Amino acid sequence: MDARLHPLFRPIQMNGTDSQTYYIEQPPSHPMTAYIACSWESGTTLYAGGCNLIENVPSRVLPDGCTDILITYDAVLQQHSFAYCGNYTEPFAIPVSVDVNPPADYTFGVRFFPGGARHFHGMPLESFTDRRIPLEECWPANIDELRERMAGTKHFEERVQVMETYLCLLSGDGSTYEKDLMKNAMHRIFTNGGRMSVKELASCEVVSERHLHRRFGEWVGISPKRFSEVVRFHCVLRDIHQGHRTDWAALAQNHGFFDQAHLIRQFRKLYGETPLTAANEHRRMMSELYNRRDEP
Repeated sequence: MDARLHPLFRPIQMNGTDSQTYYIEQPPSHPMTAYIACSWESGTTLYAGGCNLIENVPSRVLPDGCTDILITYDAVLQQHSFAYCGNYTEPFAIPVSVDVNPPADYTFGVRFFPGGARHFHGMPLESFTDRRIPLEECWPANIDELRERMAGTKHFEERVQVMETYLCLLSGDGSTYEKDLMKNAMHRIFTNGGRMSVKELASCEVVSERHLHRRFGEWVGISPKRFSEVVRFHCVLRDIHQGHRTDWAALAQNHGFFDQAHLIRQFRKLYGETPLTAANEHRRMMSELYNRRDEP
């Protein structure tokens, strides 16, 4: 992939919603910028660096075209579990729990930018769509060393360094032609806000729709049509996030929907609720770094 794509697509996740938890994010180091969106961590106690406490409302996991390595630490068992999550095609909400987990429990993640994970494991991303599998099933190389080094970490920054060192040891995969095709196609989708049809996209790249569909399955895990829907959804969500939510009909028109009803139907499919609910929730849901509100 290409780091120059990142400013064009900054998907929003609904984190940091529970006053009993923390959520932090950090951008990748320079060698990883083409492939990783951010490293992140959530847990059940205040992070030493501090975090914003906001009103308790359910967290939401939204389809965003990204995939994640997840490392979960169980303080009672004093051990980590390692998993890889493919693209989720439907949203789901995580209700605020009345029972508080042990303060030392946490989940650390590496969020790969769309198309970025294939550089490391070389496997078709469609194999992992809507799945969470043990990490060793797709990345068995050096997994024992990773477990040992992760067990010795005490802070988020240490875990970021351990994971980036691990990923740097894995070889890339994919032909230059495939990478260039995917970079060009995603650039068109991002700059057009997800409104370009697959037929138009394939024509611009001088490939068949079938070929484009196959490449997206391998590199992103979902079809170009579905990925375009996700991108358009996040464009709408970002407008809502920035306060542009007084005229839903105008919002629908600005993002290429047939009408307001069409916007609401598509939004429900990827958010689980209406745009109005998202507008109300976004006053309280802010990640600390990657999803920060753009300054005017």
